[in-house]
Amino acid sequence: MSITDPVNAKQMSQPNEGTPPVGETDEELRNEAIASLERKRKFTKDAFGYVTVNGVLWVIWVLSDRSSDSSMPWPAWVSAIWGFFLAIDAWKAYGPWPKSLNRSITEADIELEMKRSRRG
Repeated sequence: MSITDPVNAKQMSQPNEGTPPVGETDEELRNEAIASLERKRKFTKDAFGYVTVNGVLWVIWVLSDRSSDSSMPWPAWVSAIWGFFLAIDAWKAYGPWPKSLNRSITEADIELEMKRSRRG
């Protein structure tokens, strides 16, 4: 049975239901689960810091003298930029980012990319 044979390659790239994909051991799955939990905890801490610090900045802005300032409030810049990076952290923690970038390339992925290339 050769992996270059399209029929065999397709069968090899589709694991049986309930079994991990080829190349994923229990240790790899455990490490991935630990990394996912760490990303989620980090995001929770970062979100708490974001809300706390931005709350203080907005309170300072409200209590300060704004009589000569008719432009956009300065805490909005901090909130927007930090919020953008916090959204990326949320995507990493809860979205498809880690799995889609860290999983190994399978024969099915290669075949799909070849089909896309042929369509041009």
